[in-house]
Amino acid sequence: MAHEFPDFDLPEGWTCRVDLKKAPEGTYAGKAELRQGRVQRCVFVLAQQPSREAALERVRFRARFFVDEWMTRPGGRDPQA
Repeated sequence: MAHEFPDFDLPEGWTCRVDLKKAPEGTYAGKAELRQGRVQRCVFVLAQQPSREAALERVRFRARFFVDEWMTRPGGRDPQA
């Protein structure tokens, strides 16, 4: 099930939807989708992490890294670009 996590400290207008699955071994893996407004900017796969908290922390780190990089691009602050 996918969830939006507003506490990822992303700039205004950015959202991150996360879909995590728990494996039989107890690890977590899934995918995350980053949007700027209604525009999808990135989807990334999350490899197995030892806990749900570790998985969410990894997503938070990757999301923040992507958004920071995106915002430095020409037009990166424009949600319609």
